[in-house]
Amino acid sequence: EAGGVAVLSSLAQEASASDDCKLAAAIALVHLACNRADLAADDHCLSLLLSRLDQPEKDGWRRDSIDALLALANSSSACAAQWHRVGGVAALQALARETAEEGVERQAERCDEALVSLGVRRVRRRTAA
Repeated sequence: EAGGVAVLSSLAQEASASDDCKLAAAIALVHLACNRADLAADDHCLSLLLSRLDQPEKDGWRRDSIDALLALANSSSACAAQWHRVGGVAALQALARETAEEGVERQAERCDEALVSLGVRRVRRRTAA
């Protein structure tokens, strides 16, 4: 298993790998980190997923990246200092605002939950109906 983690980690950082291949490796690493307390997603992996938030949806990659990021933020493997260091907290705050404005309430709630897990107060207010 440790060998598989090393392969995924190096694949996520391999310069000659396609962007989709790097992203798939990063998502796999995050899912492993969510389920194993002894594994952590590194800065590069987290940054790869965060970079997808600023891009339009392409073949489900943005959605998969969001799902992986939210799962990681809510897991015991999440490190608030790391999320702040790579800009993850700001990215999740922006995503929470964006999804709330778009009316995607469940996604906005998931973002809020992830931010609370990272020790950040809620970033959006409920609007009066």
